[in-house]
Amino acid sequence: MDNFDFKQFGSRIRDARKKSNLTIEKLCEMLDISPSFLGSVERGESRISIEKLCRLSEIFHVSTDYLIKGTQDNTPSVPKSENHALDALNAYLYNSTEDEILFILSLIKFIKPR
Repeated sequence: MDNFDFKQFGSRIRDARKKSNLTIEKLCEMLDISPSFLGSVERGESRISIEKLCRLSEIFHVSTDYLIKGTQDNTPSVPKSENHALDALNAYLYNSTEDEILFILSLIKFIKPR
């Protein structure tokens, strides 16, 4: 891991957190870590456990490869749960623009009014 760029790794975590509209405090609560530790990870100063890396991947709906290597193929992974359809929808929406999400929402409201 001598050549590993922890600053880039931390930057990808910060970018994914912001894209997910999560505060540092909320993400820390989900990971059961302190905000100061997460800040040091995002700055590339500290290392995170594999367990927490996998949890980040689930939270952000991205592959661990994307977080680690920054590969362009950041196709969301669909977490295993009892509600596969909702997870698949969330994974799809993760990489959508706000305009695309609003359009999809209007379609849903058209198909399934309240």
